[in-house]
Amino acid sequence: MSSKKRREKTILPNKASKSAIAEKDAAGESTTSLVDVESNFKVLLSMICFAALFLRCISILQTIETPTAVQLLGDAKGYYDWAVRIASGQWYGTETFYQAPLYPYFLAVQIKLFGSGLVSIRLFQGLLGAISVAAIGFAGKNFFKPSIGLLASCFYAIYPAAIYFDGIIQKTSLASFLLCVFLALISSVWKEIGNEARSRKLMLLGTTTGITLALLMITRENSILWVPVFPVWIWLMKIIPTKIKLKTICSYVVGLVTILLPIAARNASLGGEWSPTTFQAGPNFYIGNNLSSNGLYQPLVQGHETPMYERADAQRIAEQATGKPLSSREVSKYWFGQAWNEISSAPMSWIELMAIKSLMVINRFEVPDVECFYIYSIDAWPLKILGSGWHFGILFPLCVWGLLTRFDHRRQLWILDALLLIMIAAIVLFFILGRYRQPLVPIAVLFAAVGITDIVKRIRNRDRSSIRLSIGASLTALILCNLPVHDESMLRASSYMNMGIAAGKAGNMGVSIPALYQAIESHPEMVEAYVNLGKAMEMSNRPNDAIACYQAALQIEPSLIMVDAALGKIYAQMGEQGRAIGHLQRAIQLDPDDQQSLEILKMLGANQTE
Repeated sequence: MSSKKRREKTILPNKASKSAIAEKDAAGESTTSLVDVESNFKVLLSMICFAALFLRCISILQTIETPTAVQLLGDAKGYYDWAVRIASGQWYGTETFYQAPLYPYFLAVQIKLFGSGLVSIRLFQGLLGAISVAAIGFAGKNFFKPSIGLLASCFYAIYPAAIYFDGIIQKTSLASFLLCVFLALISSVWKEIGNEARSRKLMLLGTTTGITLALLMITRENSILWVPVFPVWIWLMKIIPTKIKLKTICSYVVGLVTILLPIAARNASLGGEWSPTTFQAGPNFYIGNNLSSNGLYQPLVQGHETPMYERADAQRIAEQATGKPLSSREVSKYWFGQAWNEISSAPMSWIELMAIKSLMVINRFEVPDVECFYIYSIDAWPLKILGSGWHFGILFPLCVWGLLTRFDHRRQLWILDALLLIMIAAIVLFFILGRYRQPLVPIAVLFAAVGITDIVKRIRNRDRSSIRLSIGASLTALILCNLPVHDESMLRASSYMNMGIAAGKAGNMGVSIPALYQAIESHPEMVEAYVNLGKAMEMSNRPNDAIACYQAALQIEPSLIMVDAALGKIYAQMGEQGRAIGHLQRAIQLDPDDQQSLEILKMLGANQTE
């Protein structure tokens, strides 16, 4: 064997010989313990996966009666209704994809196989979560060593936000599963790189990696930024012959095209434009970067926070501004242009916003969307107990330590660093939600396992050399991750409001009205809580209380859409024609497409305008 090949075998993570293991032991990386980790890796990983499945099932079963788990809202309802239409036969659809399509099709398959019950879907996602834990374990084993793989899988198995997201109707569970499989496949490529005779296996892994990333792209669109990372990583591997590099990269591209080309062709057939994913990037970019953005989700039209309005509002506003009909791509391009215009008008404000969003994305707090980790934690003991001490505010500082720790082979493993940093940038460029931040977790737990292993080794060996940077960076991250950057009272109030909405839609006013009052008590300026409390009062046949709630909402936000329509309807039912007409006319001024208000005005014999 040439000296060159000997050097290559010390760089690459091929199967370790006994002498190599002995060398690691001499360097302080002990491989012996009460249990032989190497030989019992699969058994130990299986035990961790069963524990992960148990925690997820317990959490799901203990939150069966949580209002937002019973009555779906927001994106969850949008995805589920879409899945029902698909399962009923509308597999091709009639519009270009505005939202990521894979999750609704994933739900549709389950509906066809197991029925439309939400609990069975949630339990199946819990099973996917346990498989994700296994994938993380194999990724850690292949990238580093078996003990790190087991530790990373353990971290992910008990990570409370991962347990929570696996148990709700959201695409986060499927996206996390695909991401963990993606990491496992990359680690398998890393493991096989030194086997020059296995070019066919590298090509197969390249194709599978491309397919998995493509599936991830049609589940979590911002993962499109990861597309060039894998081929660049392969190309820069000096040990791989150029011919094998080209074959592996080509097979990766074939995998991507296999999934994305049919999606693009479908979009072209329905909208005249080729797009391998969706057309909502422009509106989302504007939401996260306009002059009034605070880093969180804000609808383009106040009161229109649901998927049934998002696409229509984006298109209607863009077409009104341009004075002509627009295609889906043109609508997205319009909102990108609006965002850049506002950024360029106040660049320092945008830089400040980006700094705030950077702090938000690493913060310990799980920013709720419609459903809330902290509401589910009330009933689910795995979330309550684990969430008290194991959260992103602890995970990320450990991840930072691991990033700065130079294990064997790390020089060639820059792909993990790149994936982590690119995803952080992709999140910061838009807006922050806990479920958007979740793709960082599978990568972070790998580095956290490396960090913990290094800390334990140093303590055991009393080794204090070269740790000033790690200590300083990790302590800085610990402080930054736990700063109070979010208005937590407002976000929790929003969660109580959503719980009240869900309970109200299910007809459970005994839960709905107290939850809405709790939302108002937590954050008295939350206008949406007053609106929804007004609706609950209407449903409870308490019109005077409903009027008081709606009027309180208008005092906070006079241009709030739909409130005048609600007041006009109530006054019309009470026989107060003058007040009814005034509110209905104002409602039509705010929303010319409000057909119900127009019909009531006609019934009252009034004109559309004063």
